[in-house]
Amino acid sequence: MTQPPSSSGPLAPPPGGGWNQPGPQPGSGWNQAGAQPGGGMPPSGGMPSPGGGAPQPGGWNQSAAAPAKKPSKAPKVLIILGAVIIGLSLVIGIVTAVIGFGQVAGGAEKYQILESGSGTYTAEADETVQLYAEEGTPAPQCTIDGPAVGEGTIQTSGFGNEGREWVSFDSFTAEEAGDYTIDCGGTPVMIGPPVSIGGIFAGLGGIFLAIGGGVLGFLLLVVGVIILLVRRGRD
Repeated sequence: MTQPPSSSGPLAPPPGGGWNQPGPQPGSGWNQAGAQPGGGMPPSGGMPSPGGGAPQPGGWNQSAAAPAKKPSKAPKVLIILGAVIIGLSLVIGIVTAVIGFGQVAGGAEKYQILESGSGTYTAEADETVQLYAEEGTPAPQCTIDGPAVGEGTIQTSGFGNEGREWVSFDSFTAEEAGDYTIDCGGTPVMIGPPVSIGGIFAGLGGIFLAIGGGVLGFLLLVVGVIILLVRRGRD
């Protein structure tokens, strides 16, 4: 009968267990030219030292600089915006003022002064006509005759003409075109259309627009130039 192999034969494991082969030794890691405990490479042969392969705190140490920040375009925008506002406000304001005051001046051409207190006025259809007495003079009683005399306006107007100040006291509407006769009993009167309120407001509005818009645009322009000069001084 066969005998079991002797425990002292060449294939028997050494006392303490395990085979005696190259491998990791207890407590020392791999006994090879490889990774050392701590995660690094051995210092021999030009390899990184333990812990040398990990990224440094704060990220990788790169030499590339961050891109330069582009300067803001706000100063140039303010300068352009200010110049545009100045130009538009002046043009629109002047045109509006000219149109408004032109309406007032156009109506002034139709005024007639009747020194004797009586006379004829040629009116257009649906034209409103006012009677004016010289300022400081009691309002006279007048009679008006013509093709179609209608109700007047409640508007009160004052107007300076030929160095004299006139104030309205009565009015009528010429419902048909034609000649209308006015008789005020010998008191001098002036006859003509009401003062154009819309023309006055348009003229004044144009002036205020030109001034206000010009000031606003100028302020924006100055602020933009100051910011631009300060920025260039810092550079």
